[in-house]
Amino acid sequence: MTTKKKKKFPLVIIAIVTFAVAMAGGYLFQMALHGSEKTSDSSIVKVEPEDDGEKNNVDVSLKYAGYATLLSDEKIITLNFTNPSKSKKSLSLEIVADVDGENIVLAETDMIRPGYKIDSVKYTLDREIPKGDYKGKFIVHFYNEQDKEEIVNSEIAINVYIK
Repeated sequence: MTTKKKKKFPLVIIAIVTFAVAMAGGYLFQMALHGSEKTSDSSIVKVEPEDDGEKNNVDVSLKYAGYATLLSDEKIITLNFTNPSKSKKSLSLEIVADVDGENIVLAETDMIRPGYKIDSVKYTLDREIPKGDYKGKFIVHFYNEQDKEEIVNSEIAINVYIK
């Protein structure tokens, strides 16, 4: 190796290490800042704010698909539920299926802040539910932003598909 290449090699290594440390630091900072928004049991992710051109005079705004699907083999419940950024309340969900007249809570989500959505949650019951289509509901728990105390809950009728 020439002297010039020997001098550049340590600089390249230092640059790579510095970049890796900066990326790791940024990741750790984001986890510390937003750690409670995503856990291993839920796929809660940030969504882009919507600009609908209207003033927001409501406390709650929700977007959701009217169903949830339990993928039995993967033990994952897929759903599509968004707490839009124009909403003023955080929320959590219970996903419930009516199986032979018994309301079974399939899963509970972590807190979903305004501007976040959830696509899946882990199914943690040790109970086998026969495959099929069931009536169900989302039980939506709304929380006060200041002290995170539950202020009200609501139920939304959905279909639950067990596959």
